[in-house]
Amino acid sequence: MVYDCIIVGAGAAGLFCGAAFSQKQNGLILEKTRRTGTKLLMSGSGQCNITHDGSIKDFIPCYGKNGGRIRSCLYRYHNVHLREFLKKNGVDTFVRDDGKVFPKSMDAKEVRDMLCRKAAQNGFIIQHDSPVTALAKTDSGWCLSTTRSDYLAKTVILATGGCSYPTTGSDGSIFDVLKRDLEIEIIPPKPALSPVKVQDYPYTSLSGISFANGGVVLLDGDKKLAEHNGGLLLTHRDFSGPAVMNISKHGFTGGCIQLNYLYPVSYEDAFAILKASLEGNREPVEKLLAATFDLPRRFAKAVVQRAGNSPKELAKILTRDTFTITSIGSFNQAMATAGGIALSEVNTKTMELKKHPGLFAIGEVLDIDGMTGGYNLQFAYASACAASDAVCG
Repeated sequence: MVYDCIIVGAGAAGLFCGAAFSQKQNGLILEKTRRTGTKLLMSGSGQCNITHDGSIKDFIPCYGKNGGRIRSCLYRYHNVHLREFLKKNGVDTFVRDDGKVFPKSMDAKEVRDMLCRKAAQNGFIIQHDSPVTALAKTDSGWCLSTTRSDYLAKTVILATGGCSYPTTGSDGSIFDVLKRDLEIEIIPPKPALSPVKVQDYPYTSLSGISFANGGVVLLDGDKKLAEHNGGLLLTHRDFSGPAVMNISKHGFTGGCIQLNYLYPVSYEDAFAILKASLEGNREPVEKLLAATFDLPRRFAKAVVQRAGNSPKELAKILTRDTFTITSIGSFNQAMATAGGIALSEVNTKTMELKKHPGLFAIGEVLDIDGMTGGYNLQFAYASACAASDAVCG
């Protein structure tokens, strides 16, 4: 049998793709594991942050240096397009105060199940326990070898993901296959959206304390490599939260991370406020600190223990708390992968590989990674639609 289309990977991108076809296919989805949509079920802590609100033009910088290269794909299959697709297929969504879009059910399983049903209606059968081990061009299209059997298809769509959370099946093994069999350029993968471990971390006892809008700067000596502001979380062993995770892919052992718990208040302003507040005041300093800047009392106490009663030292810790990085979270902790199939290999309007007609790549298998907030699922959807439309002609 020669299939019309084989999708490799039953994660978010693969399921979006199977569900997006406008013409029924004699189709197959090959999934490496025994489960379907595992990382999709994990997204948004199981609540499925599916995309973000606002103008699609504002999405481009959220993908870093490669954002401009996927502009046409995102503009065509934008966030409103995605929400309309979900609504048409029975999944209502809403916008949270922070701009993140979720299904009203707050249940990722609703999204996964709908995509599976829609893909089945479009003619796709999901076959589990079928990791692809080889890929070759044939006269009729493509031959895919798995540990179970060989398959022929007119077109193939790679939706295998990157390397993050490898136990879900996205372990990066497809990259070796693509380099060996097709000489496709792979940008070396590295963890993205991961926590950052630092030397002499002082907040172990404050695990769970968060800041709605912290500022984070990544430094190499005096050189600023990256900066971001947003949610900041103290865990029992490291710094996390969107502000930290969004700069993590640029981090390295020996670099420095500088945190501002009062962002956008500057050191100078914090010092002036503290100097005026502390002068002649007999209140406990941690109580005054917590009240002045609306900080958790336990955190204020920890800051005073480190800085004493000096306005300069207090202001320095609150706005320029600097640590040496000991490690960046591994792929087991990373929410996304930086690196993958080089975009120079791909027509980013259709997601077809330039040197290999009939072979497409979508989602995280490509060298595209977005910030937290629904941007990675948005690209999974947009690239899936681009590929399915190109296959249907």
